[in-house]
Amino acid sequence: MNKVNYAGRLTESTYKVGTHTHDSWELVYYTAGSGTVEIADGVWSFKARDVFLIPPGVPHSDYADGGFQNYHYNFNDNDFVRGSFLKFTDTEPDEFFPLVELLYREYHLKRQNYHNIIDGLHDVIMQYAVSASSSAEDPGNPYVARIINDIINNISNPHYRVSSAFDDIPFAPDYFRQVFQKTTGYSPLQYLTFKRISYAKQLLRLNYPGSMSIQEIGRRSGFVDSYYFSRIFKKETGLSPKDWARSEAG
Repeated sequence: MNKVNYAGRLTESTYKVGTHTHDSWELVYYTAGSGTVEIADGVWSFKARDVFLIPPGVPHSDYADGGFQNYHYNFNDNDFVRGSFLKFTDTEPDEFFPLVELLYREYHLKRQNYHNIIDGLHDVIMQYAVSASSSAEDPGNPYVARIINDIINNISNPHYRVSSAFDDIPFAPDYFRQVFQKTTGYSPLQYLTFKRISYAKQLLRLNYPGSMSIQEIGRRSGFVDSYYFSRIFKKETGLSPKDWARSEAG
């Protein structure tokens, strides 16, 4: 059985790829742009040279205000045993990208024996992925993990302030914000906002069309003021909560 079953490329600036799933693993290499990836119930930032490996059956979507481009391919590999998605950044200088680009080209050239060629390239890519991701999976600063956990526990708490969680952190607040952003790609406040908007999206999907008001969805997502919720939601997604729910419902 062949491992690689599809290889694609977004060559034009793409602003949004709606929520979808695959029956196999998907590898995505972003070549241009920066934005956010929503995977299951979480939101992560991406930029050029970031790589995501997303498991089968896991809902995911991409969004970028300024557009993005990528290479992507789908694969089944019994040797790649993992229960959750993986994110890492290509090495310096780029060692990972030429392999992904070559796999894409060979898949579409379909020269004689091309399945063995692209599966061989995939095997090399997976070895690079294991090596490159070893440091990405390191939990790193335990205080960053503590703040992330604190934020997740307070998504629906409108009175929660991220700065209050800094009281037990043995670093100057400004320095720790830099550490947090370097680790996650977000400032602590941005991370809280993304988590709340992600949760609001879940409620909108489950509720549309339903009886829960936008004000109630905002409140459950940690926003006291419905106008502020709508303004932040539109800033993050480009659409009002109602319009976003309508677009997701098709």
